[in-house]
Amino acid sequence: MDEIDFKWMPHHEGAVPPAGQGKRISTYTVALEAWRRGLNVQFYSVFDDENSLKVRYSIGNENRVHHFSLSMGDKVTQEAFDVCANKELTKQYLSKAGVPVPEGRMFNENSDEEEIINFAKTMRFPVVLKPTDGNAGKGVFANIQSIDELRGIIPYVRGVLGFKEIIVENYIPGDEFRICVIEDRLLGAMNRRPASILGDGKHSVKQLIDQINQIRKMNPHLTSRLIKKDREVITMLERKGYNMNSIPADGERVFLREKSNLSAGGDAIDVTDELTQNVKNIAINAGKAIPGLFHYGVDMIVDKENDTGVILEVNARPGIGGHLFPMEGKPRDFAKEIIDYYFPETKNDVRSWLFFDFDTVLEPIKNRSAASVQLTPPPNGNIHGKKYIISGKVQVVGYRAWIKRQALLMNLHGYAENLDDGTVLVVVAGTDKEVVEDFKSICFKGPEKAVVENVEQSDWNKPVKIGFDIIQKDYKLTPFDLQRAEKEKERIVQEKEKIEREKDRLNKKYQRVTTSKSWKYTYPLRRMIELLKK
Repeated sequence: MDEIDFKWMPHHEGAVPPAGQGKRISTYTVALEAWRRGLNVQFYSVFDDENSLKVRYSIGNENRVHHFSLSMGDKVTQEAFDVCANKELTKQYLSKAGVPVPEGRMFNENSDEEEIINFAKTMRFPVVLKPTDGNAGKGVFANIQSIDELRGIIPYVRGVLGFKEIIVENYIPGDEFRICVIEDRLLGAMNRRPASILGDGKHSVKQLIDQINQIRKMNPHLTSRLIKKDREVITMLERKGYNMNSIPADGERVFLREKSNLSAGGDAIDVTDELTQNVKNIAINAGKAIPGLFHYGVDMIVDKENDTGVILEVNARPGIGGHLFPMEGKPRDFAKEIIDYYFPETKNDVRSWLFFDFDTVLEPIKNRSAASVQLTPPPNGNIHGKKYIISGKVQVVGYRAWIKRQALLMNLHGYAENLDDGTVLVVVAGTDKEVVEDFKSICFKGPEKAVVENVEQSDWNKPVKIGFDIIQKDYKLTPFDLQRAEKEKERIVQEKEKIEREKDRLNKKYQRVTTSKSWKYTYPLRRMIELLKK
């Protein structure tokens, strides 16, 4: 997929462990920014009404402590959170303040289907149906074209998905933006492009979806937000006269969904520099309309031609992963902005380039062996890093384990990895520049069974996980590998079928021989031969 060119911030490159990716990326990146500045970070468990475990965290110093849920800090009031959690209530607050919103109506659980249909008949199609309390785009159906289509969706949303209270409102064409704001300051915006594929004239829709999903797995924010081949995708393809086996033309972008949620396969594209002052004002006024909402995100449909827009939703705890790790465009460091807002006195503090292993931190909380985990602060001072490539007899001789012991004895962080060419890669980082640079002499020594011939040295300017790891090979199959494996599987199946056919033919021939008269007549002779052999 040539149009993908990731451009992320250097201090985030490779610094998001698996547990911090996907749905927890806001939690991890905000906590990481605070931890790197030397602030106290503690993770702890809370339980909702259904006894499901949720992870929350606090950030503090000697003067104060603030508590966070995802990207939302405790400066946002409970009242503001409750208003944002209810889409109909949000619209009421916005409308009262003169902030533009789509026209529509809410229906509670006592409203039957005919009441909803009768209201829809008074509207101009297309329309949108969405739950009052949904999140991440669940239950949202946009661009509904007809009454018949609406009739098919209502029982699915209310019955299958369980959203009893719904809203039917006008479908507003335009570009959908997610805009984040802190008080009167707009931080940035992204265009959430609905799930789509870009044709190349060679691959089918199904193959292109598989390819783009492989790319999404490389993005820390999208590892679990893949494009699913579900009912909505199939319906969208049918509208365009396509199916999963269709081959789109080269350069043709085929949209697979109406809604643009990243969780449904959408793409984050930074558009901060495209915002006009009027659009910015609408986003800022949306926050002012809800008391106690000091930092937030809004979903807005923007009409560029007329320089206006309407607010679809206001989010008290917006996901910031799409801004940190966009699929296209410039990344925006909202994690830094949040810590600057809550702890402005740390703005100029040195940011460590170390990062912590979130998987290890969360383990005791997830298995309920601990209610909270306090992080040990990173070492003070600037981090210096070096990369060493060690050649010689250095694999299968205990070299990596030996080098790990040496690094830990010297309070260094990093990792060691066997490379395919027989060399060993060692990365070390620490606050003592002299110790880091002298580590080259340690690499030359090695354990007793090793024979080191050469050590190549270069600077390392990327984040390093605190502690020291031995990296094991991760044999991930590429789409090409999977395609080749599928062909090999097909060849084996065909070969097996061929053998089965030959086996069946020989069995039938054997049956014909053993049931023939000549076989019976020659039995005494065969018996005599067997006895003579014995």
